[in-house]
Amino acid sequence: MMLDTGKQLSSFLKLASKNKRIKQSHLSLYGAILMCCTQSHCHNPFRVTRSELMKHSAIRSFATYHKCIKELMIYDYIDYQPSFHPHLASQITLLNDNEPDHKKHFEREIEG
Repeated sequence: MMLDTGKQLSSFLKLASKNKRIKQSHLSLYGAILMCCTQSHCHNPFRVTRSELMKHSAIRSFATYHKCIKELMIYDYIDYQPSFHPHLASQITLLNDNEPDHKKHFEREIEG
């Protein structure tokens, strides 16, 4: 599936601004994810390495990276499938918040 990263970013920022749990590190990591998505010709899902995301997000700590990835998954902004293979990148799917059921879940997460 091809993705409009501009719309995806706009939607993410609108939702994230209402979610008090989203910090600068989440924003930085999500921006790096979108950049890597664009580099993969906006295919969704796409493959990317941890080192690439850490480099582009300026996150230096493995603990911070894993915490942010996990929280972006919990908040339903992304789906992340780690590969655990040294030469195969992990898979990320940017979730579409325009679907009615997904939007309701986002709103519950923000309120909760």
